[in-house]
Amino acid sequence: MTPAIPIIELYSIGTELVYGRIQDTNSFWMSQQIINLGGKVRRITQLTDDLEDIVAAFHASIERGADLVISSGGLGPTPDDLTTTAISRITGSPMVPRENVIADYMERRNIPSREDVSPNLIRMATVPACARVMLNPVGWAPCTCVEVDETTFLALPGPPREMEAVFARHVIPFISEHYEVKTATQRVLVNTYESDVAPLLQQLMEQYPGSYLKGFIALSERRGWLPVEIMVTGEHARDAQQMLQQIISSFRKMLLEKGQTLTVYPDAVEAES
Repeated sequence: MTPAIPIIELYSIGTELVYGRIQDTNSFWMSQQIINLGGKVRRITQLTDDLEDIVAAFHASIERGADLVISSGGLGPTPDDLTTTAISRITGSPMVPRENVIADYMERRNIPSREDVSPNLIRMATVPACARVMLNPVGWAPCTCVEVDETTFLALPGPPREMEAVFARHVIPFISEHYEVKTATQRVLVNTYESDVAPLLQQLMEQYPGSYLKGFIALSERRGWLPVEIMVTGEHARDAQQMLQQIISSFRKMLLEKGQTLTVYPDAVEAES
């Protein structure tokens, strides 16, 4: 039975986090988005880059009956990046290179042949054979998805810019698809800088609970224009769609008052019925 409110546990993986070398902003950010989506964050845990500790923690999440486990970090090319290895261990599934991920690398880096792909890229494209992979739109390590019993694991990259892009592109639609959360999404373009539009996005999210707005300069294809992803959740698809249109209208009005423009992609609207 599909749970109405998914129980979610978050893991931030990296010895540098546990030792206080850098701050764990990923869990803080993801928790905010999950609550806005209608999920419930049960616990947040930091782990060092120790394979046995990661495996034990993931097993504990399964035993607690978590619906969804989202981790960030540990997907890079160095020997201490062990998240997918831990997932391989708990699933009993061997690690294999994913050719679709490698093909994406080759296209984005203009690599002429498979033999020219670096070992580091191949390592980041190597995941458990049972996993579903979702491409990283602004970086290299893909999102890895596996199911173990009643628990789904989503492993996201650690760099915040990549984590946020993968979360917006893949995690939000996943939650909408698998749980009783209805989502409508729209990408718009605004002719302003990310730093200037950020306060407006925050104002809109506060005005419309259940919404998420994020600018992604890395996805820009037109100089001077910033892509903004708008995502809305509601009890029904119609409610989400109505709120989405209200947000677009309010956002356009805010920009017009500043002499700026919002352009909507008409084919980008998606809603789950």
